[in-house]
Amino acid sequence: MKTLVTNAELEQVGEGLIRKYMGEKHPPPRCVDIEGFISDYLRLSIVYASIAETDRDKIGFLSDGRYPLKVYENGRTVERVFPAGTVVIDRYLLREDRSGQRRFTLAHEAAHLIFERMSPLAPGPCFNRYFDAEQNYSISELRERFNLCETQTDRLASVLLMPRFLTERTLAEHTDGRPIPVYGSGVITSRDKVTVQTMANAMGVSFSALLNRLRELGRLDYRNISEYIESEMCFGGGL
Repeated sequence: MKTLVTNAELEQVGEGLIRKYMGEKHPPPRCVDIEGFISDYLRLSIVYASIAETDRDKIGFLSDGRYPLKVYENGRTVERVFPAGTVVIDRYLLREDRSGQRRFTLAHEAAHLIFERMSPLAPGPCFNRYFDAEQNYSISELRERFNLCETQTDRLASVLLMPRFLTERTLAEHTDGRPIPVYGSGVITSRDKVTVQTMANAMGVSFSALLNRLRELGRLDYRNISEYIESEMCFGGGL
């Protein structure tokens, strides 16, 4: 399905929105206040509820004021129609160890609203779904999780949380602007893993989210796997 929106547009619009929201704050924030962006800038309400949809990987929802959402209330499942412009997030994500996932889910739902303003082909109310690599999905379920609209919404969510200017600034602070070396297609030294995790913590995102964002921004330095084996693992001895 075509959306008539390019990744370049997502980058420019997403970063432009965050720059306008942040304004001239001093010192410059190290982390995007995604809750503030949603409530103060986009004027959306945020509600945490126990989502009770049959498909348990539904963790976020942007209401259009018409579509009913199943939630647990007072020990039973009820259908609630939340006011239009309400971002509903599964209460489970309030756990401290789910902070990165909660922030990305919030950004994803904000991105749905922004994407709707950018594309005439954007769908109506959508769930944010968690993908479990160990779960067996049907073909239709896989298509639903990886359709183009959701992929681009995830891309925009990444831009909102990790705009280029903020990601580049964080990289400069931790590596003097040096790209992160990646050997082969995905091997990273333990030292650089610690660096990426420290950066991710500072930006309020997960390790994998930041690594993917660095890849999108061309800030990974791909090298031959043999360099890792010889210089980092000290195997082979040049034989």
